[in-house]
Amino acid sequence: MSKQGFVARVLASTTAVFTTPLWATVVIAEGVLALIATALTVLSKETNTDGLDSGRMALSISTLLVLAFALFTVPAIVDRIRHTTGASGFLDSLVTSFVVGWTLVFAATPAFLWAMLSTGVGPEVWMPALGSLKLEVLIVDLLVAVAFSTIRKPGAATAVAYAAIVSLVVGPFLVLATTAMLPGTKQATEYWAMDWGKVTPVETDPKTGFPINPSCPTKTRTVEDVPRYDLVWAAVPVSPFVLVSESVEPTIASFVNTMYMGESEVIAPDSPKTTAPIDLFSTIALSTRSLQISAEETIVVNECDLLKETGQPYPSYPYGRGSEFVLSATQSGFTAGLIGQGAIVGAWIVGMVVSSRLRRQK
Repeated sequence: MSKQGFVARVLASTTAVFTTPLWATVVIAEGVLALIATALTVLSKETNTDGLDSGRMALSISTLLVLAFALFTVPAIVDRIRHTTGASGFLDSLVTSFVVGWTLVFAATPAFLWAMLSTGVGPEVWMPALGSLKLEVLIVDLLVAVAFSTIRKPGAATAVAYAAIVSLVVGPFLVLATTAMLPGTKQATEYWAMDWGKVTPVETDPKTGFPINPSCPTKTRTVEDVPRYDLVWAAVPVSPFVLVSESVEPTIASFVNTMYMGESEVIAPDSPKTTAPIDLFSTIALSTRSLQISAEETIVVNECDLLKETGQPYPSYPYGRGSEFVLSATQSGFTAGLIGQGAIVGAWIVGMVVSSRLRRQK
């Protein structure tokens, strides 16, 4: 192929993307939704509490939103373009999917900038986050390009491309579901329930409705069989959403949870604080990292202690160790995710290429 011919095909594929109504609709919708999500997060009272970072939270939400759009719309848009142009070569498919994927990222740039500049999000957060986002979009582009260049029927190519993407997104959680059905290990839970006045009269706080001097005289002990997720945790970071989240070091903070405060209540220095992840990246990363920890033999939950420490007596489920312990006792799953993702993507590409050659030989 001559240089002029190469440039002409690239320009033709790019023009086909920009003249497709579905592409324009999806790009505009994604850009608007990313801005709305950023505005709601940055301007929210709850995310601007001392100890939190509303800009980082907004960046995490908009980044994962763009990733979702790329995963689930690129094959459909390329399918529509191929029906229009009829081009089926690898170069045409790659350029088309690449332009579609990267324009989705570009459309969210205003939302990214707003989030980063609102609180001064540092490069140690936005560089790995956006870098891993672009990597995942590139992987989607590659899978779609190979599918459309090796499979003649656009409908079949779209189905295979979606199957490959779904295997990355859903496959890791199918591993967890399978593990949950297998025999696990015994775990006891001791739950100390707070007395709300049924045993002895109690005085309640008129602002919160919780007892002022709580007592927890009742203990319930249960024993159940819990799965051994610590044996298969490395499969979870293969999911693109988890991989992007794991690219950023999780951060936790202690802050006053204003959701449990009255409208007229003022935050005081001695207000109970909650220790939790500060953004969606950290929430997902710590949730998946917690799978690395072997199940405890006995878990103790005391509603009175929780009320004193956090301002509300309701524990998070599943019960277990807090974010601080998980962060200190586990490791990043980013490398494991890259290796697993590379193996799955490679298997899909090899399978599509080999099946294409076998069909030609018949």
